[in-house]
Amino acid sequence: MKHPTILALALAAGLATGIAGCTPASNETEPSSSPSVAPTTASPTTPAPSTSHEHGDAVDDPAKIELAKKAATIMTTWNPTKDFNRTAAELRARPLMTPERAKEVIAPERPATGVEWLTAAEKKATSKPTVKLMTEHHEQNTIAVTATWQWVTKDGESWAGEGKQTFFFTFTDTEPYKIRDYVSSVR
Repeated sequence: MKHPTILALALAAGLATGIAGCTPASNETEPSSSPSVAPTTASPTTPAPSTSHEHGDAVDDPAKIELAKKAATIMTTWNPTKDFNRTAAELRARPLMTPERAKEVIAPERPATGVEWLTAAEKKATSKPTVKLMTEHHEQNTIAVTATWQWVTKDGESWAGEGKQTFFFTFTDTEPYKIRDYVSSVR
């Protein structure tokens, strides 16, 4: 990774996983229900928030907050009848990223599987995310956003998604802001 903040988040996540016995916590019961993810995914352990929150942090900038929420919404809006896997949504968010970061979003060659994805595809449902700023996360120059979703069909049937995805975004320094880097975890 090229950016110290993202590297620090990834290292913190790895350390926390190591302390927990080298086995990430998971509530998934079926390995195939895991979404296909690009190399942009961190371990499912959320880094501990720092205790300091200095003036000038990314969370003090409404434009960066809105960009983070917009990106998280795009990245968790899936249509399994059209999307080969969940990374298709990340590919749609590339215009919000720097060209360098956008090039790093690479879709895996295998399709998404798992009960949640296959059920949504069978019912022709689309995910409708709800994103929320993680106000307890105060890592300087990083904004954390958590997304949960409902699956919704054209005829109004809906059911809750089986997890949540947390994104940690860093941005360019000048407006119009672009996403410089991000990592995410799925639970």
